Amino acid sequence: MRRALILAATAGLLAGCGGQHRGSAAGPPEKDVRLTSCVLSRKLHAGVVHGVITNTAGRAAGYVVQIDIIDGGGNPVDTALHAETEVAPGANVKFSASGVQTYNGKITCRVASVQRTPR
Repeated sequence: MRRALILAATAGLLAGCGGQHRGSAAGPPEKDVRLTSCVLSRKLHAGVVHGVITNTAGRAAGYVVQIDIIDGGGNPVDTALHAETEVAPGANVKFSASGVQTYNGKITCRVASVQRTPR
C-alpha cells in the first residue's frame, strides 16, 4: 500500500510541473517523430519534409519539431518547422513542413529537435 502511495505522489508531482518537457516516462520526444520523405520541391526548389508524430506519452501533448535539411556535402542548408497543438495519447499525426531556402542538388533530412509539452 505504501509503495502505491509513493508512486502516486511522485506521478502527481511530475504531472504538475508544467512548462516544456524534453522527456518523460514515455521516452525522449525525438522517438515520437519519424520522417517518411525528404524531397526538393520541383516548383520552389526548397526542401519538403513529410513525417509522422506518434504520441507515446500517457496524456495529450503538443509538439514542436525542427528538421535540418542537409545538402549533398552534409552541410545544413535550411530548417523546416512543424507544430501540433494537441496530439491524443497513442495517436499518429501525419505532417509536412517546408524549408524556405532555394537550392539545387540532393538533400537529406534529420530531426534536429523535438519539444513535447503535456496538455
